[in-house]
Amino acid sequence: MISPLYSRMTAAFPSFTNSSDVGAFEAIVIGGGPAGCACALWLHKLGVRALLVEASDALGGLQRRSPYENLWIPGLMGHTGEEVAGALHRHVHAIGVTCQLNSRVRRIEAADGGFSLRVEGETVRGHYRTQHLVIATGTQPVRGHFRPAHNVAVGPGYPMENLEVRNCKIAILGGGDNAFDQARFVLQRGAKSVTIYSRTPPRAQPGLQALIPQAKVCIGPYTADQARMTVNGEVFDAFGVMYGFAAQLPDGLPQDLELKNENGYIAVNRQGETVLSGLWACGEVTDYWHPCVTTSAAHGIQVAKQISLRLGR
Repeated sequence: MISPLYSRMTAAFPSFTNSSDVGAFEAIVIGGGPAGCACALWLHKLGVRALLVEASDALGGLQRRSPYENLWIPGLMGHTGEEVAGALHRHVHAIGVTCQLNSRVRRIEAADGGFSLRVEGETVRGHYRTQHLVIATGTQPVRGHFRPAHNVAVGPGYPMENLEVRNCKIAILGGGDNAFDQARFVLQRGAKSVTIYSRTPPRAQPGLQALIPQAKVCIGPYTADQARMTVNGEVFDAFGVMYGFAAQLPDGLPQDLELKNENGYIAVNRQGETVLSGLWACGEVTDYWHPCVTTSAAHGIQVAKQISLRLGR
């Protein structure tokens, strides 16, 4: 049953009479990582007509690039990040959530108490309309001035696993958990040596640092040259760039909206709503909670519940 509020919302939008008007939903979620999947799943189960839009060809977000066992999800052991992503993908589709993969949101406009989205995909290209819009686009590895290459990996997971490291000298740039984790994995794969460069005292957990006493750690300023494959003049066979993550925002998000905080993440209140009524965000794109699969999913659920309450469900 369509709520009176939803009927008023759809009536308020301009009428699209051509084939590019591909539909109206009560809620649209942009981004198919743990936050977006959880949000869309709960919206669907709560009786909200929702659409999940994902730019890639499968759901799961950054977990798709992780071949490592994820031991940080309570009650779920023995599964890699990639397997967690696959489970999310299957679950969302199995319960009947409407999904549009391989699709990017090119334009977002606020109009008449709702939003109009221009979406471009492999099978559908046109306008969607919604009263509630959820941004769950997550984060992406910060690459600095580096370009991904056969000998330069940006971020953890498969980019690092694809590097040739056996009997090679490897430089890891960054001092966080991922830097020390990847240094350990590189050594396990037979690297000749690993040097970690951190401009400040390493932020990695002491336990992670203790696992690789054989790694050389250089603290202080450094200059890394990808063209020469040198760090402070020393030649290396490969770089692993572990500069952390930054918010990944939809292409079509209006730049004049003051949605971001001082660190570039989308600012939300306790319910997950931005300063613009009906525009929500959840997961790592907000940096509201510590970034991980569990908190991202919980944030998506929180937003879904608030939207359902707003719709009177």
